Amino acid sequence: ENERNKLATVFLHMTDGIVAFSGEGAVIQFNPAAERFLGLKLTDTELRFDEIFGDIAPLSRVLDMGQDEVIEGEKENGSRSLDVFLAPFRGESAQGGILAVVHDVTEQRRSDEMRREFVANVSHELRTPITNVRSYAETLVDSAGDLPPETEQRFLNVILGESDRMTKIVQDLLALSRFDAGEMQFTMVPFDLTESAVKVYEAMRLDVEKHGIDLHISLPTEQLRVYGDQARIEQVIINIMTNAERYTPSGGSVTMELERSKDTIIVRVRDTGIGIPEEDIPHIFDRFYRVDKARSRAMGGTGLGLSIAYEIIKRHNGEIRIESKVGEGTAVSICLPRLEGAGT
Repeated sequence: ENERNKLATVFLHMTDGIVAFSGEGAVIQFNPAAERFLGLKLTDTELRFDEIFGDIAPLSRVLDMGQDEVIEGEKENGSRSLDVFLAPFRGESAQGGILAVVHDVTEQRRSDEMRREFVANVSHELRTPITNVRSYAETLVDSAGDLPPETEQRFLNVILGESDRMTKIVQDLLALSRFDAGEMQFTMVPFDLTESAVKVYEAMRLDVEKHGIDLHISLPTEQLRVYGDQARIEQVIINIMTNAERYTPSGGSVTMELERSKDTIIVRVRDTGIGIPEEDIPHIFDRFYRVDKARSRAMGGTGLGLSIAYEIIKRHNGEIRIESKVGEGTAVSICLPRLEGAGT
């Protein structure tokens, strides 16, 4: 009885799903994980083996297998991806039954898919500038000085620009790699976020206004102190401001606001730009994800800036929120913990 209780406890708390069937295909035992993965109530006496796993192999085929043989198959249950292993077991009767083991491999499949997409995206992002550099360099070599000086200079400028673009992609990839490996170093100090916001505003004002966009800033009277890496937080604000400028047409406006909400300091960047479709917002921090792919590449974006910003803020125990409507604009809020005892 003690051994039976031990086995029942292990069976109950296993992370894999287990279902045992009789030789006639009736469910004789199962654990909660199996019901959860399969999305079925296995207490339903009408459910049989062929209804649950018949798409992988019929009952008779599994029962006829040798003791050391296993059939492996796959099932989908909504968004879940499942690996299923079917094997016969021998009981007191000659017929015995079937044991099904169900693994939930949803996260593994999602990770594999993201890895494949990442490799494809990196290849695509680097292929274009490499092709351009080679094409213009070959033209310069083949022309052997026959091109007008201004054309040569234009070609050289293209080569330099594409080289800078590749360098930026590699630098961003290395930064994300260091984040993933936990090797990114931060210099954490108390500082006034208001001063950082003003610094970014002054640094970007001329460039933003040069594109015909009005730039505004709204600051509270109190100090808004946080604890973090000041240079990296300013990098995040610059990244968000740059995106706002990039996707706001001439005649629009970009506004930076700072406010305190309970124990949180919020830097909010609002723009009157083209906005983000609702279905794209959940993916906006994915690596290489772009809403307007053609325009982003044309303007030199790598599709990694928001991913880096997300990683930096996450390591400061903060978060980034995005609200947007197509044709009306976007508001990006950087939320950071307020330094205890700071301000009035």
